[in-house]
Amino acid sequence: MFILFTVSLLFITALALLLLRWLKPDFRAAWLVAVGGALLAWITVLLWQWQFPVKLTLPAWQPAILFADAPVFLADGLSWPYAFSLVTLALATMLTAISRENFGTTSAWAGILTLTGIGLLAVLADNPLTLVLTWAAIDLAELVIMLRAVYGEKLRERVVVSFATRIAGILFLLWAHIASISQGTTLNFAEIPPQVGPYLLLAAGLRLGVLPVHLPFISEASLHRGFGTALRLTSAASSLALLSRIPPHSITGPWATFLFILTSFAALYGSWMWFRTKKVLNARPYWLIGMGALSIAAALRGNSIGSVAWGSSLILGGGALFLSSVDQKWLTRLLLVGLFGISALPFSLNASGWVNSTSEQWIFWLFFTPAQILLLTGYIQHAQNTKGSSFDSQPKWAQIIYPAGIALPLLVMLALGVWGWQGAQTLGIWWPGSLATFLTIILVWLRPRLRIFNPVQVHWIQPTTSSTLERLYSNLWALYRLLNRLVNFVTRVLESDGGIIWTILFIIVFASMLSGGTR
Repeated sequence: MFILFTVSLLFITALALLLLRWLKPDFRAAWLVAVGGALLAWITVLLWQWQFPVKLTLPAWQPAILFADAPVFLADGLSWPYAFSLVTLALATMLTAISRENFGTTSAWAGILTLTGIGLLAVLADNPLTLVLTWAAIDLAELVIMLRAVYGEKLRERVVVSFATRIAGILFLLWAHIASISQGTTLNFAEIPPQVGPYLLLAAGLRLGVLPVHLPFISEASLHRGFGTALRLTSAASSLALLSRIPPHSITGPWATFLFILTSFAALYGSWMWFRTKKVLNARPYWLIGMGALSIAAALRGNSIGSVAWGSSLILGGGALFLSSVDQKWLTRLLLVGLFGISALPFSLNASGWVNSTSEQWIFWLFFTPAQILLLTGYIQHAQNTKGSSFDSQPKWAQIIYPAGIALPLLVMLALGVWGWQGAQTLGIWWPGSLATFLTIILVWLRPRLRIFNPVQVHWIQPTTSSTLERLYSNLWALYRLLNRLVNFVTRVLESDGGIIWTILFIIVFASMLSGGTR
């Protein structure tokens, strides 16, 4: 019942905020209600540690032929870090809302709490039915939000295409369920047949934008810093949680090689674009791709704990960075605490990230160590380039609460390195993290001194945000539209007044071809 209590608390708080918005628009304590609900949810998730594992089974659905399993939610040593990271992100978003221009948007706070509640159900899902339902809820919410936030036919097309890729991820999950049933077993995340591992990995990779690499949207500016961050990271967490359930050594042979190539390309591409992009909100999708690829790489190597570590650091480290909107030197230094969490040094959150259960070593380090170096260097760059309102103009009470909102995810990163789950107090493999940290320091020193990292833009060249990958997908989408117009033209011809004549002509041509082939 602990899980039900936490999720109900988030939903009830969101409902209360909406009622206050409609019934009492001038109510001044709405922010306190939002913070109070998020804080209570954060405390309850922390208290789950007293009774581990925590399980919630809902009544079975009817008919039993279609719904063999009832929705089940499980908080254990692999799912709890994601749950704790999500409620930490929600609370940090509420605390930092006081410094943003759109402070007072009660509907946005209600949306964040609702998304967090659905995200908790997704990361705690213990069977495919439960996960499919929560994925569908998150995808539909994101589709409606983005269609309202963007303008123009091309952007709306891209929103629909992104929604379609997420639906494809759901279909891969259902495919894994069908493949499991064909083997005579019912798929649940406690006992997953090894043969369905590739389907689960593809399902998570499609939703993360990693397998294959694709950017969900062109512009991130249409979403507010707080709500947009919660939406992006909650959606990513719901996909990352599936990776920790993939059985070790379930992906071998051609599948392993194919997925390794795709994942390594995604890691290098995402980390390089994260390193190169100047504005932090524009770089947010690349952070998800780069860190998500490292989480998938850990799952490919049979390291479920390492996959959870990379995923949790994606949420907590990225959350603190993306929520920061105040230009203050000591807050910039505070953000750099997140570097330890993603450094993979001993007793850090990602200390278990490089643990390997496969025989291939050198080729793995060749691709993924540079990706981590670029992610670390880009994190330093974005932390130092934080631009926003002046902290001195904020009220005194805000000057206390806002830093607490930035510090909370960073402190949770440090805490998860030594307590609370299966990957805590881990030495890991010390040398990859140490090497990445050392090379990151060198790269930070070299960056302003090498032109390759700082291309000169003369005044007559207009800056562009498009990349080669974006142009590739744009060309493919243009080809799809061309084929669609061709099909529509043929359809109109056949459905016109002369359609019968064209149909008879096609039948005569096909009949003559067949008669010629039978002689």
